[in-house]
Amino acid sequence: MNPALVPWALSGGAAVSVGFARFGYALILPAMQTDLNLNYAQAGWLNTANALGYLLGALLTLACVSRLGNRRIFVAGLALTTAALLANGLTHHFHLITLCRFLAGFGAAGAFICGGVLSGVLGTRAIVVFFSGGGIGMLTTGALLPWLFDAAGPASWPWAWIICAAICIPLSIAALVAMRDIQEPSTPGLRAQWSWRPCVPEFTAYFLFGLGYIAYMTFIIAWLRQSLNSSLSIAATTSIMWSLLGIMTLLAPLIWAPVFNGRRDGRPMAASMTVLAIGASLPLVLPTITGLWLSAALVGSSVFMVPSAATGFIKTNLPKPAWGSALAVATSLFALGQAIGPVATGWISDLSDSLSTGLAASSAILLVGVLIACTQKPLVSA
Repeated sequence: MNPALVPWALSGGAAVSVGFARFGYALILPAMQTDLNLNYAQAGWLNTANALGYLLGALLTLACVSRLGNRRIFVAGLALTTAALLANGLTHHFHLITLCRFLAGFGAAGAFICGGVLSGVLGTRAIVVFFSGGGIGMLTTGALLPWLFDAAGPASWPWAWIICAAICIPLSIAALVAMRDIQEPSTPGLRAQWSWRPCVPEFTAYFLFGLGYIAYMTFIIAWLRQSLNSSLSIAATTSIMWSLLGIMTLLAPLIWAPVFNGRRDGRPMAASMTVLAIGASLPLVLPTITGLWLSAALVGSSVFMVPSAATGFIKTNLPKPAWGSALAVATSLFALGQAIGPVATGWISDLSDSLSTGLAASSAILLVGVLIACTQKPLVSA
């Protein structure tokens, strides 16, 4: 494979594990709610199940990466995630859907963490490119799924999952082909020693990112259906918004390169979380179609840059053999926040009878994360 294409092909792993498996749920959720008669807490629980699977997958990656290596876990994660998406489209049973969401998160954790580590071998720019690959999934689902539901109705949601799984197959193959050209950064059986204490501000901010951002990505489509008056149809509004999210995600490496290059402190995470918080709160402050487009542009340009910032911080401050375990620790904290976020937002929204309240709380959490990230200093041992 042409070396210039390797990071982009590898980013198919991020598209599968996040763009389809995690964020595709937001587009499919309203149809599932209608067809299965789910309340907000149940809808949030399905994404929490996905996040719990992601948390367990991150912890297992932490325990096994030094023994199995990043490449093996990356392969297994992509295979399990794709299979879980397919299975999600083959059942209407709430508990089986919960299991599928859990397994999709479990597989996605290994693919996302180890894909990020493998991209780090190629350099900082490749890290940003890899995580921006989630935009491939968002752009594709945004262009296809709203029109599927418009034409076939809410009962067509199983086909949405099947379509996602089908698209994930060639993306996974491309990522695996790219992986063959990347040297394994971990030495089997060798566990690098590193201290987590100096990393507390970065890791805490990453936890708050997981807690805060997931509310927007889970419920924003349901919010716009309830709260936004537009001359466009719901299908058109949803498709344009989600496609814009995906496009801006793919453009993010160009936008953020000057901020990320050469920095070893918490500034990249603080900057990307600031833009994300502003974007997530815009629909509440400016509940118009213009506010929604601006929100999508800001969120799309920043949401995958926060994991890029965490990975870049680890790469520039820790020895290469420690990358896998350190990123697994950071991702476990992120996954814990991500597990709490959807069900907490759903509960707050049910209690207040307003999705806007839950979304506002999540934006405030992101701003707290910004303040904490600003206190992160470069590690003196690097």
